[in-house]
Amino acid sequence: CDITNILLEMDRILRPEGTVIFRDTVEVLVKVREITDAMKWKSEIVDHESGPFNPEKILYAVKTYWTGKGSQ
Repeated sequence: CDITNILLEMDRILRPEGTVIFRDTVEVLVKVREITDAMKWKSEIVDHESGPFNPEKILYAVKTYWTGKGSQ
């Protein structure tokens, strides 16, 4: 299953300000962050609770509320 399809489904289900927590390697989280940034979510990659030397990191992503610019 493609991560893009999963994230699009999560975007459909989550309400604005809904939060998702991902826990994986930095390489995977960077790919996820690129997609969530394109979806206008706020996201941040932080260290694992075991410390900065753990290869796993945590990505917090929050779906934002936004509207397209209306034509006037």
